[in-house]
Amino acid sequence: MHTLDDLKGQVLDNLVEVKSRLNELFEKYKVSSYEELMARFEDIPEEEGFDDYFLAQNLEYMRRKLEEVLEVLEERVEKAG
Repeated sequence: MHTLDDLKGQVLDNLVEVKSRLNELFEKYKVSSYEELMARFEDIPEEEGFDDYFLAQNLEYMRRKLEEVLEVLEERVEKAG
């Protein structure tokens, strides 16, 4: 059985991995944010950026969801603590 702290640690690990993969895309396209990346894709031919475009969307969705889960876990740890 996992404790809340164990789950929080797993979520944090996943969040770090997702952010790292997003940062790799930021570096590849020479931008510093998700919004800039989406704007950059407007200037790139579809055949060049198609896969990265969808990867970026999926990673950003995962980042937001993991941050939501982390917030809930932190609240529960506080209440339990």
